[in-house]
Amino acid sequence: MTGFLTDSLLIANPAISDNPKFENIAGKAVYIIEHSDKGAVGVSLNQNYSKRLEELAETLPLLGNLSEDRLVTKNKVIAGGPLFMDRPWLLSRNPKRYQSTIGNDCLRLNFDQEAFQSCTPDHLPCCSIGTFGWGPRQLEQELAHSLWHHFPSTLDVLESIPFDASVVGAADLLALMKYSDPTPRKAKSRFLSW
Repeated sequence: MTGFLTDSLLIANPAISDNPKFENIAGKAVYIIEHSDKGAVGVSLNQNYSKRLEELAETLPLLGNLSEDRLVTKNKVIAGGPLFMDRPWLLSRNPKRYQSTIGNDCLRLNFDQEAFQSCTPDHLPCCSIGTFGWGPRQLEQELAHSLWHHFPSTLDVLESIPFDASVVGAADLLALMKYSDPTPRKAKSRFLSW
């Protein structure tokens, strides 16, 4: 593999579900926000918390700055990964870089309170708690061992992903955030159902 996978979608190889060591990543669809020689940061997009936004805000006050009409995921909060489970974040088109921002040319991952306060529907934001992270060359090694399938996050590729409903929902969410016109918000019905 050459180059880095920033702005890509990784889908856990379904075959790894038989190995208890990898049980926590089986079925995950992870958007890679940033990938360099220092490692990678990504967020899973295909599993929601069972609690609604308001319930989670009782223990994570930062979420109290949001209202469901601002989010493409409405009242759903995504379970983004096993790291930093106490830190909510927003993934959005917001071009501003705050003090706690990780981003690429398309989307930004913001942990900053100001990002939550200034969140608007035209940023097409989704909210989550937790992330995925890899150290230097760790992601490359996992790909070499076939733990993940790599998909460029182009519209054609995202619309043709042939996995199960939750992975298709994650691909739809990413396509919606990257490619839709935020003025009349057009969400795909298959995304809204998961």
